[in-house]
Amino acid sequence: MKKKLAKFILKLAVSLGLLTWVIFKVNWHEAWIYLVRVQIWQVILYLILVVVGMLISSYKWKILANHKKIHSPFRDFFKFYLTGSFVNNFMPSFIGGDTYRAYQIGQPEKKYAQAASTVVMDRLTGLVAATILALFFSLLNWRVVIGNKVLVLFNLAIIGFLIANLLIVKIRELVFLQKLSARFLPEKIRHFFRELQAYSHDHGVLWKSIVWGCLFAMIGMALANLVLLTALGVQISFLNYLSVIFLITIVSAIPVTINNIGLKEWAYVTFFGFFGVSSSPIIVAAILGRFLQMLLSFVAFPMYLRTKKESGRKEKV
Repeated sequence: MKKKLAKFILKLAVSLGLLTWVIFKVNWHEAWIYLVRVQIWQVILYLILVVVGMLISSYKWKILANHKKIHSPFRDFFKFYLTGSFVNNFMPSFIGGDTYRAYQIGQPEKKYAQAASTVVMDRLTGLVAATILALFFSLLNWRVVIGNKVLVLFNLAIIGFLIANLLIVKIRELVFLQKLSARFLPEKIRHFFRELQAYSHDHGVLWKSIVWGCLFAMIGMALANLVLLTALGVQISFLNYLSVIFLITIVSAIPVTINNIGLKEWAYVTFFGFFGVSSSPIIVAAILGRFLQMLLSFVAFPMYLRTKKESGRKEKV
C-alpha cells in the first residue's frame, strides 16, 4: 500500500507540473471565446462517435475473451467496459478500471488469470493499432513530418516499441528463461504470463483484435476529436491532423500521470503546435473531450453500485 501511495503521489506531482505548464501557456480568455462557439448538435455527434468507439472496443475485448473460453453476452462486455471507464475517471487510481473489468468478466467461472490477460491484451493490441496508424499516416505525410525533428523522434520511438514487443515475445520462448521464471516467480504470476503468451500461438485472434483496434482509433479517437476541432474552428489539414492524433493517443497512454491528466493536455498543445495551431482552441478541445467522456462514463454509476452490492452479497454467502 505504501508503494501504491508513493506511486500515486509521484503521478500527482507530474500531473500538477504539466497542468501548471498548460495554465501559463494558454490564453484562457481566448479559450472561453472558442468554447462558446460549440453547438449542442456537435457535442451530441461527438458523444455518438465516442459511444460507437466503445462498442467497437467492447467487441474487440469479447473476441479476446472468447479465445480464452470466456463466453458472456456482448451487453456484459459493453457494460463492464463503460463501468471500467467510470472507475478510471472517478475512483482512486490504485483501484483501476482494468482491474474492475478483469474481475467482473472472470468472476462467473473464476477465470481470473484468463480474464486479466484479455484486458492486458486489449490494451496492448489497442496500443499496437495506434502505433500502426501513427506510422502509416506519418509515412503518407513524410514531406511534412521529416521537417520536424520531434515528430521524427517520436516515430522512431514507436518503431522501437514495435520491435521491442516482437523481441520480448521471442525471448519469452527461450527455455532457460522459462526455467528461470519457474525458479523465482510465484505460480500465479507464471500462470498469468502463460495466459498472455498463449495469444502468440494464434496470430489470427491478435490480428483481428488489432484491426478492430484500428477501427476504434479511427472512429472513437480521430473522427470524434475532429468533430470538436471543427466545432472550435481549428484550421489544420486532414493529413496533418492524422499525423499527430495517434501520436497524442500513444503519449497520453504513458502511465506517468493520474488518468493522463495534464499529459493529454500537454500533448495536444505540443503536437498541434507543430502545425501552427493556437493553444487556446486545442486546450478547449482536450478539456471538453475529457469532460464529455467523464459525463458519459457517469451513466455507469448505477451499474457500478449494483455490481458492488452483488459482490458484497456473494462474499457474505
